[in-house]
Amino acid sequence: MNTIKITPAILPQTYRGIEIPVERVLGVTSAIQIDFVDGHFAPNRTWLFNNKDEERIQQIYDQELGMPYWEDVNYEFDLMVKDPVGQMEQFIALGPSKVILHVESLEQESVVAFFEGLPEIIRSAVAFGVALNLDTDPALLAPYIPFVESVQCMGIRTVGYQGQAFDPAVIEQIKKVRALYPETSIAVDGGVSLDTATALVHAGATELVVGSALFQNTDIHGTMEAFRQVCSSAISPQGN
Repeated sequence: MNTIKITPAILPQTYRGIEIPVERVLGVTSAIQIDFVDGHFAPNRTWLFNNKDEERIQQIYDQELGMPYWEDVNYEFDLMVKDPVGQMEQFIALGPSKVILHVESLEQESVVAFFEGLPEIIRSAVAFGVALNLDTDPALLAPYIPFVESVQCMGIRTVGYQGQAFDPAVIEQIKKVRALYPETSIAVDGGVSLDTATALVHAGATELVVGSALFQNTDIHGTMEAFRQVCSSAISPQGN
């Protein structure tokens, strides 16, 4: 492990709610994660599910408009939704480079069939990951591991909202995932900050998904660099 990936994350209510934060991180990251919440998997509702920007959304589907700065950043979608496979077509139409599914929302047989039947054009363009909550047994991920490039451990108790307190239980969850799936990349989303980053990396995380700790800071470029320095120290011989 040479570097830790730092991925900014946003929980948008509108198209502009994507555009503004992406503008702030241009030049310091090649990827940004958008959290989609449907009001069923979690109580919150975000863009695509809150009846806002419907005309603009249709323009994207009609290929008259793209996601903000789509030529400059890769979008990774975290789908906190029920039946994500049943809605996959609309998400793929938005042009993600990666899609993350939450294991608690999945029906094993249909999801495995989905992965096995993916057209090559999608398989070559879109990577997949699987996420799990703090109390979910990592063994449940086993059927999906052959099809995904990463596991995302949630670092908060209530998903679908930003700015929540970090739950240290995620440290043991990361260790369990690392033990079961040693070749899989592990991301952590929720409660990630400069104060928690070192412990997460030491536990086995290879990617930190950062929301509030980044976007609530006026110096985003400086904060991204601070995260990189903390992570670099954590993986150095002196940092372990």
